Amino acid sequence: MKKQLLTLGILGMLLSFTDSVSAQDLVKQRITNANGGVSLVVFNDNSNLNESSVKTIFQDILKLRPTEELRLLKSEKDFTGKFTDAKYQLYQNNIKVEGGIYFMHYQNGKLISMNGEIFQDDKTSSTPVLSSNAAFQQAVKSVGAEKYMWEDAAYIAENTYKKPAGELVYMPVSQGADKYSLVLAYKFDIYAAQPLSRDYIFVDATEGRIIAVDPILKHAQKKQDNDENLPISVAPFAETSKNFPTLVLGTADTRYSGTKTIQTTMVTAVKYTLNDTTRGGGVRTYNLKKGTTLSAGVDFEDNDNNWTAAEFDNAAFDDAALDAHLGVENTYDYFFTTFGRNSYDGLGTLLRSYVHYSNAYENAGWTGSEMVYGDGASTFKPLTAFDVTAHELGHGVCSSSAALIYSRESGAMNEGLSDIWAAAAEFKYAPTKQTWLIGEDITKVSPFYLRSMSNPKSGLSPQPDTYHGINWKPATVEEGCAVPNSNSNDNCGVHYNSGVLNHWFYILSVGKAGTNDIGSIYNVTGITIAKAEKIVYRLETTYLTPSSNYKNARDFGIQAAKDLYGVGSPEAIATQDAFYAVGIGPKYLSIPDTTAPTAPTSLVATNTTGVQTKLTWNASTDTNGIDRYIIYKDGTETATVAGNITTTIIAGLSTNTTYNFYIKAVDPYDNFSVASNTVSITTLNTPAYCVASSSSTADERIKRVQFGTIDNPSTSLAGYEDFSYLTTDVTKESTYPITITPEWTTTIYNEAYVVFVDWNNDGDFLDEGETAFTKVGSKDNPAVGSITVPATYTYTGPVRMRVIMRFSTTPTTACGTIPYGQIEDYTLNVKDKILAASNVNNTSTAIYPNPVKDIINILSKVSGEFSYKIFNTAGQIVNNGTSADKKVNVQKLSVGTYIIELTDKTGNKMTNKFIKK
Repeated sequence: MKKQLLTLGILGMLLSFTDSVSAQDLVKQRITNANGGVSLVVFNDNSNLNESSVKTIFQDILKLRPTEELRLLKSEKDFTGKFTDAKYQLYQNNIKVEGGIYFMHYQNGKLISMNGEIFQDDKTSSTPVLSSNAAFQQAVKSVGAEKYMWEDAAYIAENTYKKPAGELVYMPVSQGADKYSLVLAYKFDIYAAQPLSRDYIFVDATEGRIIAVDPILKHAQKKQDNDENLPISVAPFAETSKNFPTLVLGTADTRYSGTKTIQTTMVTAVKYTLNDTTRGGGVRTYNLKKGTTLSAGVDFEDNDNNWTAAEFDNAAFDDAALDAHLGVENTYDYFFTTFGRNSYDGLGTLLRSYVHYSNAYENAGWTGSEMVYGDGASTFKPLTAFDVTAHELGHGVCSSSAALIYSRESGAMNEGLSDIWAAAAEFKYAPTKQTWLIGEDITKVSPFYLRSMSNPKSGLSPQPDTYHGINWKPATVEEGCAVPNSNSNDNCGVHYNSGVLNHWFYILSVGKAGTNDIGSIYNVTGITIAKAEKIVYRLETTYLTPSSNYKNARDFGIQAAKDLYGVGSPEAIATQDAFYAVGIGPKYLSIPDTTAPTAPTSLVATNTTGVQTKLTWNASTDTNGIDRYIIYKDGTETATVAGNITTTIIAGLSTNTTYNFYIKAVDPYDNFSVASNTVSITTLNTPAYCVASSSSTADERIKRVQFGTIDNPSTSLAGYEDFSYLTTDVTKESTYPITITPEWTTTIYNEAYVVFVDWNNDGDFLDEGETAFTKVGSKDNPAVGSITVPATYTYTGPVRMRVIMRFSTTPTTACGTIPYGQIEDYTLNVKDKILAASNVNNTSTAIYPNPVKDIINILSKVSGEFSYKIFNTAGQIVNNGTSADKKVNVQKLSVGTYIIELTDKTGNKMTNKFIKK
């Protein structure tokens, strides 16, 4: 029967795509990432696609390669019961691609949309050099803890955490400008006990270096400088009596919420503990007594189940435990009653809280398995208020759903979601509290709250209320945050930039009118917390992927609102307008904007080489701004750049080939301008060079190259950068200094350098003298040396120069992939010594400039008229004539390489190659 059903499914799939109808034809809306990847697709209402169509859709729309596969992780109905969401994991070469997640969304069995992110790289290795154990030792060494949780037998016995074996994965490593390379790595969950930390650590399976760290342990506020130095020892869990445990309701005089009813356990006739087994796998609150050994936690006890202030409002702040217990119970109830979610992971997992963590600890945290709460000191009271407990448990929800990477924008949204759940849970179960303030119960100093969702620019930690607005912290390399670090830059602003999502939720819930930091005037009608929280929950649990950014959240959030409330509904409109209010995307228009932007003007092409050209144009205008420019090559879309950019390099061209380019502007509502003027270029007839790149530039890269007139601040994260459009003249037998400035993100490593020059222009760097400069590994900054242009080769004209910086080891070849460092290409224009001489003798003749745009000047002491012939690279005469003024007009020649033959009045001939630019 199963085989029959499968056959019918395939038949249905074939029927869906016959008669030249592909999945592409059934798309109503498509949104792409900056790197061209498909992030969201919405299908036509009449598409009739279903689960049997998935494999073909993946091939047709996502362009999966033969080595790639999306494997189903789970498929389940959402909290409304109207939708089924299937979650897929990307594999390449049968190895998981970290963060490569795609969702398929169904309503009544019909596929309505798909979204996610995949990372594709065809230069990956699938064979590790290091063993898992060797990589594990590197991961442990990088942490440098005194003790680890896998060494605590008592903790292991009570938890699912075990000593990590390491998982072989492909880890996407940023190469800047939304580009990634996949690095084969081992992934370890390293839970350190002394001092306390927990991170996913990724170790390069070839070189053994740490390439990424994703913190699992998350804090309620920016990590304090002394957090990492907290001691923690290893001891067994304290034994508790197992005599007749009975579940009962107790009365608790909490520290922050007054007298409340809590669920406890009666252990003996005169002993009650904060142990609730009525909610999922349980809610249990432990006393660490200012220690840091989680397994040493003991039960809080009361003899009559009336947990009074007289007993617990003491010097040790024991009443704070009552708030933690109540807060976790209420947060569990919030997720269960609102969304049907059983515990943070939906699996009913036991919720453990550890109160009185350490001495004067001014933070609270989610460790990935449990929650820890400090007693505060000068800034905070005990950190167990309701919004704090809900915030920490919210991290647990995120870790088991979207799993947003805890750095940059994804980390900021991770923090923002926790604040949203804190506000929503508090609104439902503690409505007399200040819903839109975070930490108002625990803050000792003015302004007496940690963060404000209604006014993010206020509070102890002022945040931005507008994307890239006031208080925005650098989140990318381009903005100034090269490597996320919990101590130095808050993992690139996760606790600061979360204010944008916080404020979006506030505006969506209650409404607001005003002008944001980028000048956008908005007026949003709120839809209530009850509706807004449902949009957020669907967004987090069925749309967001680990590396989602704010633009993704906007696109996916609007789609989630449309799912729940309908296209064009007030809720979907408010969702879009609230994002507009915080500076992300355009506002909703009741009358669609159909006015196209003005056309880009004055498109020109410069710096054309054999494989690339530089395009520059004047900006278009539009009432709602320019979202992007689309570049067309020979009538076909070839590239897209953001709307604030008016120049780009088009690479990947073929040599000695003519291309025509034009550009269109697109506004935020997908209105296209008419085309710009068309420019025609012919690439040079240069050799095709071998491919070279670096797997990772995260730790070190080339910051600047100086040679001749080239002075290039090359700050990109790409493993290979083609700067061959940058050129400088060099003369045979002359020596020129070269300066290569490295850039390190944290640790300063030994770097080795080599510069190859293809002096004979034969397309390789293998001939004598073509290894022009080497420098062994050192920490020199900058690296300096010199290059001498040899006289042994007869060729003159443009040649390729390749600059390689590699970690530790001097490269021996100009080709292939290095593990760490960066590779860049430039162009040198080689001239004969006589052509560059300032004193030309009576029989010598030279030409200048070279390259030339319009007029060639003849430099000679021979007077009188010259005749000339100009040949193309095929040997055909393309121009000829005479010159009485020692000038030759080549303005009408196409861009390319030519040979000119000059004959003076005495009959002497001189030939030279020149470049028409």
